[in-house]
Amino acid sequence: MSIDITIGIITWKAKKLLKQLLDSIQTNVNSVNHEVIVLDNQSADGTVEMLESDYPDIRLVRNPTNEGVAPARNKIFSLAQGKYIVILDVDTEVLPRSMETLLDTMDAHPDVAIGGPKLVYGDGRLQLSCRPFPTLFNIIIEGTFLKNWFPKSSFVKDYTMEDWDHTDMREVDWMYGACLIIRRESLSTIGFFDESFFYLYEDVDLCFRAKKLGFKVMYIPEATVIHFLEREEKGLFHPRIRSHIKSVFRYLVKDYYGFARVKCRLNSKKAEVK
Repeated sequence: MSIDITIGIITWKAKKLLKQLLDSIQTNVNSVNHEVIVLDNQSADGTVEMLESDYPDIRLVRNPTNEGVAPARNKIFSLAQGKYIVILDVDTEVLPRSMETLLDTMDAHPDVAIGGPKLVYGDGRLQLSCRPFPTLFNIIIEGTFLKNWFPKSSFVKDYTMEDWDHTDMREVDWMYGACLIIRRESLSTIGFFDESFFYLYEDVDLCFRAKKLGFKVMYIPEATVIHFLEREEKGLFHPRIRSHIKSVFRYLVKDYYGFARVKCRLNSKKAEVK
């Protein structure tokens, strides 16, 4: 029987969150033929033992080193057998009918390469997960105190798309990578994630390349996924903050300033879709 969806999850020292996510998949993804691939980045917290004992049907990939989000997701892409690949952050929870709705919508819109559900916080509040492609000005505002000083200004609200109620399906530039559904066959044209983005902006870049090639990126609010947004970032010198800053500069050089004006080698792999 053919697989409709490959669900890919990366985990690192998040045993409790991973169990919560996997239980939600087992409970709420029933009418879709699917496989689940979990890539563990050397958690050393009992995650592997839990997966082997409690979730024997899940395909476990043990990564020898933590290479970052993009390389890990690319490994999942290489192993995926589904018509579509759903990438899920470990701090998410799948709600009833969410995967079915994403699948049905992608099947109905063959020109869409990447789709994303409505994301909500743990308390049910809407998470503003859609964005236009960021400019240097947007990045400065988002990354500094200016966003908090002028929260209702047009330059903040236009970027966060706050004035849109997020109830209608629409084409967008990019969405948070906490949950994305990707048409696997389109990866042979778009390419995999660019592995020079260690942490963040790899989702922006993938959507940028998809749209540059004429594919659509679609927000699908009929599907809902909880995103708890569990991050521990402590100060400018925290490794994740440093990686974030590097990714910002990588995006600005590669995508914002354009391929023609700046010589920048694309490190993303091309998929071999079988």
